[in-house]
Amino acid sequence: MKQTCVVLITFSMLFFVGTAWAALITPLNSGYWSSTATNEPWPNGILPTTNDFVEVTTGITITNDTTNAVCEALDSSEDTGAATGTVLMEPNSVLTVCGQNEGYGAYDLDVLDATATNCTVIYQGNSFWAKHTDYWNLVFSGWGDFYNGSIYGNPSTPMTIYGNFIMDGTNVPSDQTTGYTGCYVECGDDITVDGNLYIGPSNAWDCSVGNITVYGNTICAGMLWDKDAMDGSNNFVGGLTIVSNGMWLTNVQNTLVAKLGWTNADNVGPNDVYGPGNAGVRGGSLYIMDVQEWAVGGNLTNDGIIGFGTNYGSITMYGNGVMAGTNPMYMPTLFINGTNEVLDTVNLTTNYPAVNGTLIFDLAYTNEITLDAGTNAFYYSANGTLEVVDSGRAPVAGQTFQLFDNLANTNYVGQYATTTLPALPSGLTWTNELLVDGSIAVLGGASINITSGHYNAKTLQFQLTWSSTVGADYTVLESPTLNPPNWTPLQSNIPSGGTTTTVTVTMPAGTKGFLQVMSQ
Repeated sequence: MKQTCVVLITFSMLFFVGTAWAALITPLNSGYWSSTATNEPWPNGILPTTNDFVEVTTGITITNDTTNAVCEALDSSEDTGAATGTVLMEPNSVLTVCGQNEGYGAYDLDVLDATATNCTVIYQGNSFWAKHTDYWNLVFSGWGDFYNGSIYGNPSTPMTIYGNFIMDGTNVPSDQTTGYTGCYVECGDDITVDGNLYIGPSNAWDCSVGNITVYGNTICAGMLWDKDAMDGSNNFVGGLTIVSNGMWLTNVQNTLVAKLGWTNADNVGPNDVYGPGNAGVRGGSLYIMDVQEWAVGGNLTNDGIIGFGTNYGSITMYGNGVMAGTNPMYMPTLFINGTNEVLDTVNLTTNYPAVNGTLIFDLAYTNEITLDAGTNAFYYSANGTLEVVDSGRAPVAGQTFQLFDNLANTNYVGQYATTTLPALPSGLTWTNELLVDGSIAVLGGASINITSGHYNAKTLQFQLTWSSTVGADYTVLESPTLNPPNWTPLQSNIPSGGTTTTVTVTMPAGTKGFLQVMSQ
């Protein structure tokens, strides 16, 4: 909050300096924004331009009926009567508040009714001066800090965005580039988005106090975090995607973190936010998880960076979705309360996961849930359903699948209500060690019979044929003695040829020895 107060004082001083830069237009009567009739509502019928300051006074209602309404700022500050000066948006209308001079926006307008179906308000300047009210579609395309909490006696304002909220601030004037690369939204009170939320590169969303709920899709190409790690919660009902891009986000680069003046003392920096193995400068988008309550009702996709801060935060997956992406996820802990499939590596940094719903693994992927080594973990709670599927080739004898890694067997609580494993070919069985070391393995299988072997002394090559299983992979091993401590692989990942497999291997020069065929 100290940062917000300083910004407010600075902006207020600049407001009075810059007032004379723009023309002041005071509507003389209520009317439509597009009207060019004399004094109905605009003086001489001249519509406001991008440089005009529009003063909407008591009893005046300007109805925006167009998609190209523009002004420098909207205000009612000269109004000495009841606060009834109003701008009313019609369905599908668009209003652009340019606000290029400091202190200009729509914050001091008495009433901005912007909830008509599919209407849009665009703030191109400092988002600090955006009106704290409900919107249908809201766009921040400039810079600055937006805070809907209590400021100087003005109450905090919970807000609902009935359509989409787009935060893609790139319109940063040259005199602001030392402080901003885009917009910074801090939830001082609740913000609910019924549509989609987009956070563009070099823009940041901080849920430190209020609660954010997004019913549509949330796409973050910038920064999503909780700076204070205190009271805020984050509920992404429709799912959350962290996208990859060229943004560099670290406290040693001249970008968002550096320009906003954060340091390691604020729990942000290369070693604080990226997680084990990710320390240092890192490109791409960033999602910081440093609060107690994060919830995702759909898919959680990480193509950028999912890191963590300093608190014992958690993500609760409560809907039907997939945890996937091109990059591993780092998070304090995880609750599975819905039906969720793991197609990405999830690294837990403080605690075991709790499975209360249905957790799905696909053996065609190598991803797993891992507890960070050295973590003082608590309990892994397995009360829900574990379902293992296989969209790839059928498992073969000897294969082990590590679904959970580094989970101590003394800290398990409960057991899965139901465990479902894929069907196996005839003669194979599963051994279930999920509540011991987090693995399942394939046992049994038909024996491998070498049906023919031809040795060429000149080339030192052996051609082997053996009975095989469709879909299996094999390894040929060699030893100079029949019972060695270890056999040496000569060739691995030999695909099955069907009911029989034939392969030619080269013996080590001058060695007379033994060969063995094993299923991988």
